[in-house]
Amino acid sequence: MDMPEILVVDDDAFFRTFCADVLRGLGYVVRTASTGKEALQKVAEGGASLVLADIYMPEGSGLELLETVKAQNPSVDVVIMTGYASVDTAIRALKQGAADYLRKPFAAEQLAAVVEGTVARRRLYQENVQLKGQLRLYEVSRTFSSVDNPARVLELGLDALLHAVGGTAGLCLFTDAALRFMTLLHDRGFAEGEAQGVREALVRRAQKTFHGLSRVECLGGARLAKALEGTAAASAREALVLPVRDRGAVAGAFVLLRDGARFTAEDIANAAFLGRQVDLSYDSARSLQDARDLAYVDALTDLYNGRYLDLVLDKRIAEADSLSTPFSMLFLDLDFFKEINDAHGHLTGGKVLIEVSRILQAKVRDEDTVIRYGGDEFTLVLPNTDAPGARDAAERVRQAIKEHVFLAREGKSIRLTASIGVATYPDDARSREELINQADRAMYRGKEASRDVVYAAGPQ
Repeated sequence: MDMPEILVVDDDAFFRTFCADVLRGLGYVVRTASTGKEALQKVAEGGASLVLADIYMPEGSGLELLETVKAQNPSVDVVIMTGYASVDTAIRALKQGAADYLRKPFAAEQLAAVVEGTVARRRLYQENVQLKGQLRLYEVSRTFSSVDNPARVLELGLDALLHAVGGTAGLCLFTDAALRFMTLLHDRGFAEGEAQGVREALVRRAQKTFHGLSRVECLGGARLAKALEGTAAASAREALVLPVRDRGAVAGAFVLLRDGARFTAEDIANAAFLGRQVDLSYDSARSLQDARDLAYVDALTDLYNGRYLDLVLDKRIAEADSLSTPFSMLFLDLDFFKEINDAHGHLTGGKVLIEVSRILQAKVRDEDTVIRYGGDEFTLVLPNTDAPGARDAAERVRQAIKEHVFLAREGKSIRLTASIGVATYPDDARSREELINQADRAMYRGKEASRDVVYAAGPQ
């Protein structure tokens, strides 16, 4: 991007030269003037996008220069310099449209910071001013900027993009590990079943566009017509294709379609702007998701930790109440685990806990949740499972732990047993706290009775 031209206006030759030298050293094109009148002439000649003006000068003050410049060309920024520590003057200048102000004397670093900040803001504004309905676009981006669910960000992003370009149909695609655009996440404007066929046809017929996607691309012609043939979007003459980025890497694409009319340069700019906002919001949502995941993951076993139990139980209770189906919870404690730590050390004990976690994961279904509750205690939440089913699952787990030889690959032969308490919602409890308590109490009754046992809540 070309460096902007700056006009330095000051009747003091020292400050005029000082400012010009500093700014030229930063790579800016600099012209100078010693009076307000001379400055207006040079602004009228064009070229200057920023005026750095002293507040008090002959033939027109800095404030008069500011007023005239902003009236004639609002896109020219004015930074006021004053040798008087007057807050009132600075406020007046800002109210009249000054971009910023500097109090003399100032260091080269201060001058550079103010000018570069002003230039940066102007560049951002100039980029955005090309967008149709700049304020509307910023407002639209708020619909997804505060969302903390990554998939929801993309769904709302697709809606915002279609709205910004007047689109009538669209797709949000995601890649797999081989960067193939295999997954259709969201679609708009298609009849049921059409979107998947359009995805397949588009990716097949425009492979180069999708696999080399790095910016907004315009896709049209016979390839697009063939892909849309017979669908609700068949009248679209062009498709805007823009990347979805996950932390800088292309991870998917939005495809935007509009009936009849072609997309304009303004449409492309709108899409590019909102696409960047979607990327930022998606990254933010992913980071929050990662942070939440880390907060609920046990560092030793990579299972969920005890903090996650409340969340999963609340979810299962709501599901059970809605569908009128039971679910169960197992509370597992390893028998005499302290003796392993005492005999072999805590490092060995940690390795045993890791092997226990792998056994638990292997003995339950994908939809079941395994949690390291703390220490040598584990809980398992089994959706859509009644009391008999939960007891069967607990017996499988108990037997697997009993039969396993721990750390055999390291030449050790450690044996363990477990006591497991079982409680079922809603038969044994009507709340999260009560369910945990019932399963915990059942486990302790088993330990008191014999250990290496499954003990159910309620009458035995």
